[in-house]
Amino acid sequence: MAVLLSAQPGQAEVPKVASLEVTVTGIKNAKGVIQMAICPAGVGFPDCKHKAVRTGKLTIQNGQAHASFAGIPAGNYAVSVFHDANSNGKLDTFAGIPKEGYGFSRNPGFKPRAPKFAEVELAVQGNTQTTIKLRYLF
Repeated sequence: MAVLLSAQPGQAEVPKVASLEVTVTGIKNAKGVIQMAICPAGVGFPDCKHKAVRTGKLTIQNGQAHASFAGIPAGNYAVSVFHDANSNGKLDTFAGIPKEGYGFSRNPGFKPRAPKFAEVELAVQGNTQTTIKLRYLF
């Protein structure tokens, strides 16, 4: 005998929320800030700009930066960060190559292109923690 369970009429299912704690390591110096974006699937990662669920400017202390975000809908996200050393709000490049340090969730290996969402996808459920190590090419 099968039993079907459903929500009571008039009762909405409460969305599950999570928190994400991000630690950024390998920062060369304390100049500027670390820019960060938490991007959901399907919004044009890595350039999700105004569609990010959360963004932040993190202060740098002792070669690291930390941020905690509460109230994020549970789900899969990609986290991107870069060391905005001159605080101009953008990742500076030379011929398409980042001049500032950058990194992504799951710390993918170097490729001559931005990673795909699936390569950096992070399941955020409950209290999730991740560490991202910056990569500098110059």
